[in-house]
Amino acid sequence: MGRYYFNVRRDETVFEDRTGIVLPGIVEAWEWAVKDALTLLREGSIDGARHHYWIEVCDSEHRAVVAFPIDRVTVQ
Repeated sequence: MGRYYFNVRRDETVFEDRTGIVLPGIVEAWEWAVKDALTLLREGSIDGARHHYWIEVCDSEHRAVVAFPIDRVTVQ
């Protein structure tokens, strides 16, 4: 179990997750990040071109452990 943070990056601007969530591991953090990206897309929270936005998954030390562009997520 560990605390993971899910930052949203738009170009050089970072919207930092200061709360995070405790999850069993990196796989669950990745799944949470994909769901988070889908929520942002469904709610219309992404303005402009999607390829400018990234989700960064950070560990308990706030180090990025994985990141992916939101435009790689498909809303169904």
